[in-house]
Amino acid sequence: MPKLALAAILALVGLHFLPATHFRHPADRDHGRTARTWVPEELSHEVTSVDVFSWISCLDLRTLAVLTNSTLSSSSHPHDVSFNFLIPEGGNDQLPYYKLKSVLPADSSITITSQKQITDKLNVTTPEGNFLWVVRNELSPIIITTTQLSRKRYVYISADSIIKGKIEDLVRIDLGNYAIGAAEDCSERLGDYISMDVLNVVQRMAPKGLVYSEPYDKNACLLDFDVLLVEPRNLKRNLIPSIAFWSKVVDVANQRDRIRLAMTLAFYDNYLKLPPNWKRENANTDIVYYDGPKNVCSEDDGQHQEKGSGKTWQQYLGQKSEAILST
Repeated sequence: MPKLALAAILALVGLHFLPATHFRHPADRDHGRTARTWVPEELSHEVTSVDVFSWISCLDLRTLAVLTNSTLSSSSHPHDVSFNFLIPEGGNDQLPYYKLKSVLPADSSITITSQKQITDKLNVTTPEGNFLWVVRNELSPIIITTTQLSRKRYVYISADSIIKGKIEDLVRIDLGNYAIGAAEDCSERLGDYISMDVLNVVQRMAPKGLVYSEPYDKNACLLDFDVLLVEPRNLKRNLIPSIAFWSKVVDVANQRDRIRLAMTLAFYDNYLKLPPNWKRENANTDIVYYDGPKNVCSEDDGQHQEKGSGKTWQQYLGQKSEAILST
């Protein structure tokens, strides 16, 4: 019996040296969850680096600094995370870079690109290129791939966000054949924006390949584009024509809502639903809203500063750093 007990102990010790076969599902990691969901290792995506992209339409370096610092402080391997920020065209692109670098860890990896370079890469004389440029702020997660700024998997994050979860947990999720992983916003449903009768008529008359082949569900949630996991090689060639088609069909006055609805219809039943902890909320999730002061731009190119609503941002940006970035 002592020999058998010793053999059993040695066998258990030996198991620790075997390669992992499963990893913990990101949705179970925090927030007091007692459930345990284990995903087979072969269904995860190998993570060697993390590329984060963010597009900001009204430049405020404080939001970008908080996004960067919060992501790095939560990361398991911050040295493997790089940030790519696309800022409004005009001015000196180098000045924002040096200001931002001065308040970030010395070894942080950031790139700042003017959105003017997007114009140069988009053929705005074509209907597709012109459409992309007109709605560039709304379609920024997809423009990154269209203009070949990235040909490998990346994470798109809204600039006014604070990351509390491990970005590696998100990137390692296997998308399979899907091009994107997105959270769902079930506070709004497809039927809230468009009549199913109208949708069915459009579906029957639409050019082949631009619409979903099965009936739409009026209770389908809209996609949330605050965080996207994107695999460029899986994006379909007819994606932009499909989004453009739906943007003309749906009768929604607000451009942001119209494009959001068009993207939901273009990606209908063709995306991976991300764990709910990656749905941006003002709550205990892995991504929350930036709650500090920020610049707000109007359509007439005017700009004013909006006061902050909280203090979470101060954990990732000190007073001296804020003074540098706010001038």
